[in-house]
Amino acid sequence: MIYLDYNSTHPPIKEILEKNLQLYFKNWSNPSGISYYSQQNFTLIENSRKKLKELLKQYYNFYESNIQIIFTSTGTEAVHQMIYSYYNPEKPYAIVSPYEHECVYGACELYNIKTLLLPSSPSGKVNPDDIQIILEKNQIKPEEISFICCIAVSNETGIIQPIQEIGLIAKKLQIPFISDTIQINGKMIFDLEYLDACTINGHKIGGGYGSSVFISKKFVKPLFKGGLQENEFRAGTENFIAIKNLVDAFDWQMKHQKEYNKLKNFQQNLEFFLKKECNAIIVGENTNRVYHTTYAIFPDLEDLDFVLMSLDQEGIICSTGSSCKSRTRQPSQNLLRMGYNKQLAQQALRFSYGIFTTNEDINNFIEKFKKIYNSILNL
Repeated sequence: MIYLDYNSTHPPIKEILEKNLQLYFKNWSNPSGISYYSQQNFTLIENSRKKLKELLKQYYNFYESNIQIIFTSTGTEAVHQMIYSYYNPEKPYAIVSPYEHECVYGACELYNIKTLLLPSSPSGKVNPDDIQIILEKNQIKPEEISFICCIAVSNETGIIQPIQEIGLIAKKLQIPFISDTIQINGKMIFDLEYLDACTINGHKIGGGYGSSVFISKKFVKPLFKGGLQENEFRAGTENFIAIKNLVDAFDWQMKHQKEYNKLKNFQQNLEFFLKKECNAIIVGENTNRVYHTTYAIFPDLEDLDFVLMSLDQEGIICSTGSSCKSRTRQPSQNLLRMGYNKQLAQQALRFSYGIFTTNEDINNFIEKFKKIYNSILNL
């Protein structure tokens, strides 16, 4: 198998998952119980929370004495809790980027937030100056805005948004600034100083499914009620093994950051081939991007279904874009907002790679994809 779908889910870090699974076999007691064994698992959660705080301080300069870490089950839940916590009905508006994961827009709609969408551009990058422009255009005061939300890195294009610049503007306007940081947290060290809240997803960094994190410098409102778990901020039995997996995987990723440098060459080699041999358009090619993502449009391939079937047969795993939309084969909203037409927005494939990717993987992919591409063109 040639695995090029890291943005969908990161391969498991086996030594972490296998080691922690043994803890579950030894003691599966509910961490919310009162027994000695339950308290052991409760302590495991609290130690994981403490460890994550220390890692955030060590690597990210993201620390305050009252920082709150809420473990959730999925990235979508973490985003929902972040948006719900920062929404104030007395401040009915929110400024949101046009390149968010679908769960951000879904949460804003669910909580009846009046969303002001920042203008999109062909670069796939927001302009921080548009924040002030959008306030003036709509005659809205900063004190009417609950929060500004901008994804740190697009899960589809890999484009890095100007978090620092937005954060400085938000601070000047005294508006909380929150961000979905799932596609960069644990994959690249960057400065979270300018954020009030962010997220991490365990399965995106090799920790397996079942746990994500909402991290906040300020207030938190409970999304679920009905239990005292997570300091009464998230009712529901804690998945203590998944929580430990996430934190251990985050620690592991931080210690292996230098190994991500190889991805720059992988990206350059892959994109050179796609442009030269497949007439591909590399989305965001001239915009600042992470090295682990390539989003390519294939103008000569009108229907990607044959391509996807052929890739499956060759054991090549990639995707058409965001996992939450890939099954429906809808045009990418990111691409439409960047100015691509509907046809081209349905002719894109996302290749995402990571720390376990090898040069051999890339070379084998290039060899096999070239044959698939040429055979489909000759049908």
